[in-house]
Amino acid sequence: MQGINVSAPAPRVNFELLGQNIGKKVRLVGKVEGIQGNSLQLRAADDGVVTVMLRGAAPSDLFVEVEGLVDSPTTLKEDSSTGFGNSFDLGNYNELCKLSNGEFKSLFV
Repeated sequence: MQGINVSAPAPRVNFELLGQNIGKKVRLVGKVEGIQGNSLQLRAADDGVVTVMLRGAAPSDLFVEVEGLVDSPTTLKEDSSTGFGNSFDLGNYNELCKLSNGEFKSLFV
């Protein structure tokens, strides 16, 4: 497969971990709180609100995963996004973020 770089996968993050990844590519799942122009307000799994600068069309699902570059502790520039439907357990996702960036990080690289 050409063009896919799996040597440095984007870590899954919550709001708390976003600020530790400025200038890096990450994956963030959250609930769409609002859309205004090319800006999306996304409530992260740990309840923080992130502004996503959209590159493409606004998502139609209530829950979405955004992969993009962290611009600031509260801003993410979208590279791509995937709809996760209208029913998603953010609590479980938050626990996954903690595990994949903490004690069990080696299992997720």
